Amino acid sequence: MSLSNVLDDPLINELLDSGTTRYALLGHVTDELSLIAASKLFRQELGFKSGSELIVNRYGMAIYRALSNALLRQQGWTGHVKVNAQWLSLQMLAHGEFGVLQEQEVKRTQLSPQVPAVNTPEQRPETPDSTDKKIPTSVLLNVDDKGRIKKLSPSLEEFLGQTSEQLENLDAANLVFRTDVGQFKRLLDQVKYQTGSTDGSFRLRNTFNDVVYFDWTAACIGADILLIGRSSNIHLEEALLKSEERINNILESMDDAFFAIDMNGYVNYLNEKGAELLGKTAPLLLGRMVWERAPHLKKTPLFKYVNQAKGSMQPETFQWQDPANEMWYQVKAYPSDELISIFFTDISSIKRNESKMRHQATHDPLTGLPNRLALSQTLQELLGNDQVQDFKLGLLFIDLDGFKAVNDTLGHDRGDDLLIAVSKRLRSVVRSSDIVARLSGDEFVITLPYIADQDTAFNVGRKVVDAVSKKPFELGEKKIYVGASVGVALFPTDATDVEGLLKHADIAMYQAKQAGKNTVRVFHANMSATLQTKVDLENDLHDSILHDRIELHYQPRFNANGSICSVEALARMRSRTGELIPPAQFIPIAEETGLIIPMGEQVMRKACKWLKDTNKKLKNPISVSVNVSGIQLLDGKLCGTVEKVLKLTGLPAKLLELELTETVLMQNQETVLHDLNRLHELGVSLSIDDFGTGYSSLATLHRMPVQSIKLDRSFVSNLPNKTDSVILSRTVLAMAQALGLGVVAEGVETAEQRDFLIESGVLELQGFGLARPMTADDSRQFVWAQQITSDKAKKILA
Repeated sequence: MSLSNVLDDPLINELLDSGTTRYALLGHVTDELSLIAASKLFRQELGFKSGSELIVNRYGMAIYRALSNALLRQQGWTGHVKVNAQWLSLQMLAHGEFGVLQEQEVKRTQLSPQVPAVNTPEQRPETPDSTDKKIPTSVLLNVDDKGRIKKLSPSLEEFLGQTSEQLENLDAANLVFRTDVGQFKRLLDQVKYQTGSTDGSFRLRNTFNDVVYFDWTAACIGADILLIGRSSNIHLEEALLKSEERINNILESMDDAFFAIDMNGYVNYLNEKGAELLGKTAPLLLGRMVWERAPHLKKTPLFKYVNQAKGSMQPETFQWQDPANEMWYQVKAYPSDELISIFFTDISSIKRNESKMRHQATHDPLTGLPNRLALSQTLQELLGNDQVQDFKLGLLFIDLDGFKAVNDTLGHDRGDDLLIAVSKRLRSVVRSSDIVARLSGDEFVITLPYIADQDTAFNVGRKVVDAVSKKPFELGEKKIYVGASVGVALFPTDATDVEGLLKHADIAMYQAKQAGKNTVRVFHANMSATLQTKVDLENDLHDSILHDRIELHYQPRFNANGSICSVEALARMRSRTGELIPPAQFIPIAEETGLIIPMGEQVMRKACKWLKDTNKKLKNPISVSVNVSGIQLLDGKLCGTVEKVLKLTGLPAKLLELELTETVLMQNQETVLHDLNRLHELGVSLSIDDFGTGYSSLATLHRMPVQSIKLDRSFVSNLPNKTDSVILSRTVLAMAQALGLGVVAEGVETAEQRDFLIESGVLELQGFGLARPMTADDSRQFVWAQQITSDKAKKILA
């Protein structure tokens, strides 16, 4: 406590303002006890002197040390000192780190201990009533200035059941009834600072737990305090009334509802909230049987637990929902010998929060449907139900077709709107007992409990496909069509546990995707083997890309005079057993999983490096063509990848040709046109692969910055014997010439095909009849050997 806080204390201000009593405020300043302030009367005698020297000069070093030591322990001190032939009584009360000193003149007769003129317990006769109850009429208690017991009167010893010797030096507060200790302490403090006596009242409790109210007179006798008490039934009755009033006020002010019943169920007490809970007014409940006045409660857990508390005589705590108002309470029933006190704490808000948190943990925040956790819990309960053994349980695994395109083109907000709309349609085609859940993204699951057979589940699957795909979804101003691929699995035919059921339904859904989407497939055993093969292949692909193990084979392209002008880089992958896996098997998986992006960059880097190294020995450099997937083109990062690879390998851009899929170009013209122009500006050549299969229009081709087209092998295979193929091929060649585009014919197998195409104006040819794809080393040696041989032939002819 700071000095400023002490000086602001109203009590200290009142003492220091006294003009009739000598008070001083003491405190330690730089390790010395100093007089800091004094009352008006005291200041008149002292003047304006202060500090430690004033205390020593006035009272002497012994008193100075006693006061200093007491204050260091934050204790009071009482003593006498002679100043200018006048005996003074000194009493210091500790006030935190400071002391309040009172100085009083003492007459000589007061220096000897005197007992105040009151009757002692031995002089006061006992009444027959007090003897019967063993309540002393009067008692005497002698304590020191700290309240420690020095002596008891025989009547008090008899009441307490203990002697003075047994209780000597014990704090007398231990004998006082716990709620009256404050009054006892105040009485001691009051008598320490005055020569006369002081009156007060407090109760004593003995070892037999008897409590008696006493009126007390206290007087300071030297360093001791004498307390003389007279028992008072009037005060006891008043105390009981006040105590009951305090309890009533506390109970009425509580937020908890409360009522107390006796062992037979009769209401002894209740507060206003307790009456409201029981549904009656207090006068109609007091003294009445609670279960008769509130019979609806007899059918609730409240009746059970209160009777348990009564029977065990142990407190019972439980949660209870009041059926009258649906409020939740934490109920505590405390039994005693006579009563059971029951408290009701309103926990409705806690229960609502718990319910909200449970809902959030088990439901999808977007659609409000049960999530994976809730679905698993529900399925566990259903599969453990004996009733389901007599029926089947169907599980429909649903994945939307075309959802990614909606997200990519319209944004995630519209994608969320679509998911909400789909969830509503799914709920509209099932029974109220069926469960529609959202697993993640655009994946949904429908649980069909208690169905008769597989056909029932399949028919619901068809309803799902029709509900999703046959009507457009209105997203803002747009009307969007999407489909649904549905897989069906049954319990217990296809699986007997939750994870197995979900897995097999998922496998069936994947088969529906493979079958062309927007359809339903029912699980059967061989689907697992097919999926496992796909999973193994996907893992192999991951591993090959991660460890840069994708191989490149190269197939030469020849010009009309038979010289190699370019090579096409073809990706190959080896299985863990060392066998080459055809591109037709792993490229679709790479595109489906997105692995085509990192794989495509690896292929381009290796192809450009191979060409850079190969061209070092060639007098006439050749170019390399690399196939680009539609996924790579739509990713939007192709230009950056090409720039990075060209810079890394040092290959001139004009020697790199990118073969683009016709279908992707035609269906995404506006999306890809910007990137195609950027690639053209880099100096990279662009070619349309498999031309003739994607329904290109002349107007579209004219807008695209492409330099050549590759005539699809389906046109070449029947040349020159089939009339239709001849007409089509010559038409394509005429169109290409009109647009200024070069033409590469692929799939050339025979000399007749080669000769016909050259005569028709084809500038470059490729096919097994000319050269097969070769490994990187073999193809390099082939290119070198072919060009060297060609050069020698030219020299000989010259």
